Amino acid sequence: MRGPDSLGRGWWRRNGWGLVALLPALALMLGAAGYSDLEFWQRGRPEAVLPAADGTADFAGLRMRVAELAPATDLKRSGDRPFVLPDNMTAWRVVLDVEGPTDLEPDQVIYCAISIEDTAGNRYNDEPRELSSARTPLGNCNPENSPVPAGSGRYQTVAHFVTPRGVEIAAVRVFFGGVDQTRYVRFDR
Repeated sequence: MRGPDSLGRGWWRRNGWGLVALLPALALMLGAAGYSDLEFWQRGRPEAVLPAADGTADFAGLRMRVAELAPATDLKRSGDRPFVLPDNMTAWRVVLDVEGPTDLEPDQVIYCAISIEDTAGNRYNDEPRELSSARTPLGNCNPENSPVPAGSGRYQTVAHFVTPRGVEIAAVRVFFGGVDQTRYVRFDR
């Protein structure tokens, strides 16, 4: 810290206006940081989009519905050997009927993440580690992974999950993070 300048002003008098201008700048900076945190919090808690009365939902340029939600008891390993889970676990299969535009280029394909939710609010993601040695398709809404040819724009996506035995499934959730991080489609059971 230096002493007085040539006019006899001390540090506080020389820098007073700078300090006054610093307070609104600091307030703006804290406000912007708070807004950023609010936006992050909102992305962490996306809003559910519910399907219409007929069970179909229009979202991210696709129309979809849950065609099947059932225990997967016919899983196979390579060589068509049966795949068996431990007694305390249940494998689930979700099949979504998807209808989308037929004129999409390969780099425009919309990918999704599918999960299921139990009645306690626990979520289970597709492709769990417990099914890593089972032959299961990728459930990502990509027409190339569909067991049904997608020439007409209609295809299926199949996802597999593992839950503890006795868990009751309440909903299927479909999230399109690359399209909209603030919403997801929720199909209640």
